[in-house]
Amino acid sequence: MEQIQSLWQQLAYLEQKINQQSALINQLNEKIDQLIEQQNKSNRVAETIEYNFEQLKIETLEGTLNIGLTPHEDLPFEQLDLPTETSEETLTPMEQQVYNQLIPFIRKDLPESLSQFANENEIELDQKQKLFIIQDIIKQLPKRIKEHTASMEQNGRMIIDREKIPALIKHIQKEVTQGVDLFLKQLKENDEDER
Repeated sequence: MEQIQSLWQQLAYLEQKINQQSALINQLNEKIDQLIEQQNKSNRVAETIEYNFEQLKIETLEGTLNIGLTPHEDLPFEQLDLPTETSEETLTPMEQQVYNQLIPFIRKDLPESLSQFANENEIELDQKQKLFIIQDIIKQLPKRIKEHTASMEQNGRMIIDREKIPALIKHIQKEVTQGVDLFLKQLKENDEDER
């Protein structure tokens, strides 16, 4: 009889433990559900994100190819002003015409010039580096065109003869090639300094 009573006590004890474990499992399941719900709420997609770039402070800027920052006396444009900040580069039809005529030069002739400059300066450039340089130049192109056409304004009005457009295009092409040459020479100097 004592054995039966001992058995009943053990069964009661185990039943109590099972009930405690079941309650704990239920509590943990509720917590998991709450965490999943919180995570789903926090993973919402932001429809618009506003950036205030005027609040950014740039300490150093490295790796940008600046075209046209070394004017030479033999070029038809005497002055080079530092670029002014504009929110967006919208080109006039005449500026768009200049841009459209410069793009084939940049996409077809410039890669050959890059290879030639790299060979002359004994620099190894892979396709990825060439593509980066070309994309950087294309990104800067509208701003450079705006700067040159702005220097041709008189009394706040754009006065450009159709005969001056080819000279403007040639000038920007020369700036681009000089900028690339200067960039590659600086790249070589930096490589030599690191060795």
